[in-house]
Amino acid sequence: MAIAHAIKSNKATENQLLNGVQRQLHVLTRARRSETRKRASLRTEIRALMDLIWREYQGYADYSAGRARKIKVFSDFWGKASLFFMEHYPHPAAVLKLGETGLRKLSIQHNLKLRNTTIQKLLHVAEQALSRNLQELRPELMLLKMKLRDLRTFDAKINVLEQEIENLLLQTDGRLLLTVPGLGVTTAAELYAEIGDVSQYSNANQLIKKAGTNPIVKQTGGGKGSYRKISKQGNDHLRYAVYLAGKSLCMHNKDLKPFYDRLKEKGKHERAIFVAMGNKMLKVAFAMLRDRLPFQSQCSDYHILDEVNKKLNFNCVMPTLAVA
Repeated sequence: MAIAHAIKSNKATENQLLNGVQRQLHVLTRARRSETRKRASLRTEIRALMDLIWREYQGYADYSAGRARKIKVFSDFWGKASLFFMEHYPHPAAVLKLGETGLRKLSIQHNLKLRNTTIQKLLHVAEQALSRNLQELRPELMLLKMKLRDLRTFDAKINVLEQEIENLLLQTDGRLLLTVPGLGVTTAAELYAEIGDVSQYSNANQLIKKAGTNPIVKQTGGGKGSYRKISKQGNDHLRYAVYLAGKSLCMHNKDLKPFYDRLKEKGKHERAIFVAMGNKMLKVAFAMLRDRLPFQSQCSDYHILDEVNKKLNFNCVMPTLAVA
């Protein structure tokens, strides 16, 4: 009925489907997002299994400072060293059997780069562990090994997707978005792919409505309207990319930090600030893509090529940005 009413009232708009490299980016960025969500779910399952096998492996409580604080054994739970021990030595008894000398030898042999503090923490949690014996934990250990194998598969697939996404992004005007501090390759690619052809829009507010991040205005009688929650009537993929971009910019973009501080002082909720920052990024992105110009930073230590090159994981040389 809504479609029929729009056509009858002559209010319908024309929208062209994506084609070429931008269409490929559109497909691959959505595929990557799907795979990363599956991987996140798998990681949760692995953590749950490690809780059953060796709970202290993920960290332990330290009360020496007068209050409890969590001490991590590995700085990166999903790093090379942590994954190695989960796969080959997931039980505290196996680590205790190795001892300090055995752990150092393993570190050198497999290039795990274990620090002395990490070795001591690993031995400490192994001594303090309250785990069942290996025979009782056999089903959990088997499942853990299977899920770690699946995790490697997900990591490999996501790595391939990210490499292809980066290569494609550098062939489009979307590479201009990489000049924005705080905007990484995958977020920039998602934003560019979901925005589509900017020539179809006359202003940035149309993009905000497309994302469904425009606030709903509630107005009664002749009184002044008040802004409520966002409408969420639009492209949920674009909406998610806008939220991610806003969150990252709030943390890493010095030029836009004053905008974040102003909203924070007004008592706005953090998520609302992320959405507002994302909307601001949509306006900036619209102008950049429309005029084919890079981001203009006011920071003295900002250099366009340095900003872009530090974000590239698979390409050594950034194509020229002189596209205007």
